[in-house]
Amino acid sequence: MPAFDLFEVREAETVSIIRFLDQIDDFSHRTTDLHEQLSKFVGDNACLKLVIDLRETKYLPSSVLGVLVQLRNQGCEVHLANASVDVAEVMQVTRLDTMIHVNKTEVGPWEKDAGDALARVPLAGYVLTCPECLHETMVDKHLLGKRAACSQCSDEFSVTAESIRKATHIYANCPSCATQLKLERDEVNVGISCPQCDSLIEVRVIV
Repeated sequence: MPAFDLFEVREAETVSIIRFLDQIDDFSHRTTDLHEQLSKFVGDNACLKLVIDLRETKYLPSSVLGVLVQLRNQGCEVHLANASVDVAEVMQVTRLDTMIHVNKTEVGPWEKDAGDALARVPLAGYVLTCPECLHETMVDKHLLGKRAACSQCSDEFSVTAESIRKATHIYANCPSCATQLKLERDEVNVGISCPQCDSLIEVRVIV
């Protein structure tokens, strides 16, 4: 059996995105497998926030919901994105929406054209101005609410939602040559060419 045969992965990192494969109706008799696969995925990627894209899933069996609650109880923040009205209503009626976040995270369409040369890469972080020396410093996107050190003067400063909103530039890593790319904010979701290797990439943001 493949490592993960019940879901496919779009992004695997501290914030990860997955979606269930077809035949979710059959998950009821593979609850243990689903829990083991999700737990392994979360552990292998040090995943703190798991986003499950339900764009093509009309409902969730109680067995699946039970597994998601277990993940949440194990310390992983679980989000359901693009949940249908029916799923959202079930989550609200059962009050599971107090433990699992429903439609609070945006996930765009998955790329289905395998022949497309455009590589989709996640936003790596923001370029913030150090309040001490005014030097521009690249700050990881997961440091919101924490402190970052200036790459110039080493002074630490708080990474706030306001400072991220004011950031005019972002950065991402080219998947082909690993070059760190500094981009203007309006270059998100736009096809660009890496200046180092000419690979075509599109930087996407998970809200």
